Amino acid sequence: MTSFRPWLTLSVAAAALTGIITVPATAQTAPSTEPASRFTVGVLPDTQFYSRYGTAETGDLFQARYGSEPFLAQTRWLAAHDESLNMPFVTHLGDVVDQPGIDGEWAVADEAMAVLEENGLNYSILPGNHDKAVTEAGTQFSRHFPASRAAGNETFGARYDAENNESEYHIFEAEGQEYLVLALAWRADADALTWAQSVIDAHPELPVILTSHEILDIDGNGDVFLSTAYGQDLWENFISANDQIFLTMGGHHHGAGHTVMKNDAGNDVVLVLQDYQMAYQGGNGLLGLLEFDLSNNTLGMTALSPWVAEKPAETLNQFDDLILPDAPDDWSVDLNFTERFSGFAPDFTAGEADDPDYSELAKAIVSEGYVAPVIAESDRPSGTADFPRVDETVAHWRPGATSVDGVQLLDGQAAPVGSLIPDISGNGNDMTRAELNTRGASGSLESDVTYSSDTHELSSDTGSLVWANQDGDSSSLNWFETAADAAANTETFEEGYTFETFVKIGAEFDGDNNWMGAVSRQGQRGEIAADMPEGEEPPAALAVSSLRELQWTAVATEGRTTGTSNWSHEVPRDEWLHVAIVNDPASDTVEMFVNGAPILRDVIDAEGLATANDPWLIGANMWEGDPANPWYGSIGETRIVHGALAPEQWLTVRAETPADVAGNGLSAEAGSSAGTGLVAVLASAIAGVLAVLALPGFQQGLRDFLKF
Repeated sequence: MTSFRPWLTLSVAAAALTGIITVPATAQTAPSTEPASRFTVGVLPDTQFYSRYGTAETGDLFQARYGSEPFLAQTRWLAAHDESLNMPFVTHLGDVVDQPGIDGEWAVADEAMAVLEENGLNYSILPGNHDKAVTEAGTQFSRHFPASRAAGNETFGARYDAENNESEYHIFEAEGQEYLVLALAWRADADALTWAQSVIDAHPELPVILTSHEILDIDGNGDVFLSTAYGQDLWENFISANDQIFLTMGGHHHGAGHTVMKNDAGNDVVLVLQDYQMAYQGGNGLLGLLEFDLSNNTLGMTALSPWVAEKPAETLNQFDDLILPDAPDDWSVDLNFTERFSGFAPDFTAGEADDPDYSELAKAIVSEGYVAPVIAESDRPSGTADFPRVDETVAHWRPGATSVDGVQLLDGQAAPVGSLIPDISGNGNDMTRAELNTRGASGSLESDVTYSSDTHELSSDTGSLVWANQDGDSSSLNWFETAADAAANTETFEEGYTFETFVKIGAEFDGDNNWMGAVSRQGQRGEIAADMPEGEEPPAALAVSSLRELQWTAVATEGRTTGTSNWSHEVPRDEWLHVAIVNDPASDTVEMFVNGAPILRDVIDAEGLATANDPWLIGANMWEGDPANPWYGSIGETRIVHGALAPEQWLTVRAETPADVAGNGLSAEAGSSAGTGLVAVLASAIAGVLAVLALPGFQQGLRDFLKF
């Protein structure tokens, strides 16, 4: 799947300052940069979250945070550079909107796609599963993108207009050769495929590019393959039998990649998956640029974000990838076009070899004037006391000081039963490693948890704990917990709270086998109220889903007291993450930030944290009152305080007057400051986000439309 980089380094930033960040594409044969016969096709992967969170009903979240819209930024960039990139055509891969019954989402899509129309850039579009909704006037897709609108494209051939099977074809010309684009509806049925076959039969000499919302699937390792729900049948019954189809593109399944398969004629078909909806900010404006190099017989993909390029500098963070420079997002395959097309287009020849490397040119265009954010030296801690103190701290657990029988653990040493993570708040909420072979943890070993000196670069702690349970086997549970009478167990945080932790998901995390918990309150929701939905769940937990989303799930004491969830974008493996959950009664919000970056899917109308009066736990989740879903990876210092902390009070920020920087002493009276580097910039940006959340219109929009 897509690899999202952590906080950018000074070396990368230096490269940005000198011009363009360029990394060679992963390739079977390295693409040539010499002049050649080349052209490009623009690719718009799933835009559903751009449409959803760009509506007035949801507070127009992108405008509120960044002053711009990702969908519009994409189409404006494509329209502005179609000639310089020799781009005769753009294809949309479906899921134009997220909730088809919401007119505001279609309005966002209408405006964005109209940019292509106004600039004469031809495009195909097709309905995905999120675009299917029937009204008295027909489907929502046909209402907003009817055949008459498609006919405004000079390339338009015809539309198959059956309800929720809307499909169309286009013919565009590039470098002296015509190409047929066959855009099939979501899981097009047999009648739609009969129509599609008639289109191919009517154009027997044209190479065919087939697009459909779902063709490939992807697993937890990033390997792509035909989806069993539809792609396999489409291949066997349609694609493989039509030798003219040399390329397919689709989305739907979260991630990116490509594969090459042999059709019935023994010829190559390149199959592409591109879907960034689980990336930061619902895709962060990433689009695809497919380059055809007819002289050098290669086909390659570039992924870049025009939206990141125009975001205000003060909002940028480490998830703002301007360019995705590596596989599976940037790639090239060998494809001898003359040989591949010889069976149906024997007269095919490459055009004049006078085109530049459009992939590199596109990177240069989008990179112009862009400066990546960096962490300044002043952002990094100068010692273990270099963090802002908060008077209302309930617990501050520091694995860096984990000890057994009063002796601190050493790097690589197992944390045995009885080892202690101190609570440095002074409130006595220390955590102790639980006994093995209890509460179903029959496969536990003391060596499953070890001490490491590895930490997030903005954490002032000296170490972390590492859980080795790669397989997600619940018989191998290992956790630390507060004492049964610890004061933190009964806290309900009616005045709001800020929860922070540093986590690193293990490098071999496999979403097919893992749904895991990092920190949890023990007990069951059913103990809080007998009629509580999902009563087996814990009162609160920070977990990682099979899609590598961070989930904060909790039961509030006021407002939505039946449980809510914040969901992040897909986060990286093997990289430290600072997670902050801020519950602010003043704005009636629960906000999640990952390494300072605000997420999309947050919570409104939930205050406080309900409790079953049971201990806190680190290293697992809970189910039916027992630890479950063991953690795999690292956990660093973790803190929970009363009240909604401003970003300049988080653990990633430095103390104004650090004390005892060499040890664990925390005696100094210290205020706080926002630092002078990237952290300061993010703190300012986050403050703006929190201000947006306080707007009544924004709150009402979230109440009605956000996924909880």
